[in-house]
Amino acid sequence: MPESVTIGFELSDDNVYAVAGYCAAEMAIEQANAKGDLPAHVKLEVIVNEKNRDVGRAAAKAFVDRKDAIAVLGPTNSATAVITQDIYAEAGILQMSSEASSPLLTNKGYTHFFRTVANDEVQGRALGQVAAKYLGAKRIAILNEDSAWGEPISKIVSDEATRLGSPPVLHYGYGAKERNLQYDDLIDAVMEAKPDLVYFAVYWNQSHIITHKLRDRGLDAVFLGSDALKPYAFLEVPSLDKEPPYHSLAGIDMMVKPSARKFLVDFAAKYPAMLDSPQYAPEAFDCAEIILECIRRAPSLDRAAVLKEAQQYGTHNGALGEIAFNAQGDLTDPDIGLYRCVNGQRIFIDLVKNLV
Repeated sequence: MPESVTIGFELSDDNVYAVAGYCAAEMAIEQANAKGDLPAHVKLEVIVNEKNRDVGRAAAKAFVDRKDAIAVLGPTNSATAVITQDIYAEAGILQMSSEASSPLLTNKGYTHFFRTVANDEVQGRALGQVAAKYLGAKRIAILNEDSAWGEPISKIVSDEATRLGSPPVLHYGYGAKERNLQYDDLIDAVMEAKPDLVYFAVYWNQSHIITHKLRDRGLDAVFLGSDALKPYAFLEVPSLDKEPPYHSLAGIDMMVKPSARKFLVDFAAKYPAMLDSPQYAPEAFDCAEIILECIRRAPSLDRAAVLKEAQQYGTHNGALGEIAFNAQGDLTDPDIGLYRCVNGQRIFIDLVKNLV
């Protein structure tokens, strides 16, 4: 048996949510090492991806070439995950993600990839149902960045809303890398469409600009977004007294779920500065715990043995509650919550399945 093994944390963002996920994984590993029931000391090491294909693939290849590399946690978004997923598959190394939600990641037939966040097939259908049924929108505008996350989820939302009798009046995509644009053409298109609801499949820094510009132009439509908004943009949208915006969360709000209470206490004590941004931290914590349990169960400390334990894992009880995975690596029964952003606060409404 080796004296130590390393879990790579593929950090594709430097935002507080990705960092909170790293901290949660670090805490899980420190607790397990202190407990002393692992067959070897486990280290956590950052694999820098930076959303750059060449940099990301080079970093992933360098990690899997190491003899001590036993598993990968991450990446922290879908656009980055599609860049390196095949490298980890070819290396036969266990990969778990707490944030990458694109359907593209679990429809390729890979058997090494698992995630503790809901597949966007689930979240997209839930958002389409919220728009068309719960909110009763008749003129839906969909805005998305053309990334591995933005395009698939926006299409799923569009298809579900159409199925329910509310086909979008506008579906506007734009370049994911065009972050310095003023979005004038997009804003003009939305205003011309006269929507009663705008769905955002964009990240929070982009939606912050777009929502302010739309309100400045006098649009009073309902705003609906997904968990990628994080939800800074919606909490800061001006002039929303009439129609505070909604967003979904493909996972849990650890302030709401009882199973997360111990995690919250431990996390608050160790990382008090992270409490303003705990989204995906419970998911990352459970990813790390599952990897660690696979290391405990494996008859030998090699990648194939650890991966096999993940493939036959069964049920895990952790911060997320009781979870299990299907053959594709997706959660078998994921929860999608709906929230409203009122007076700078995120208010939990209910699980979408209870609303529609």
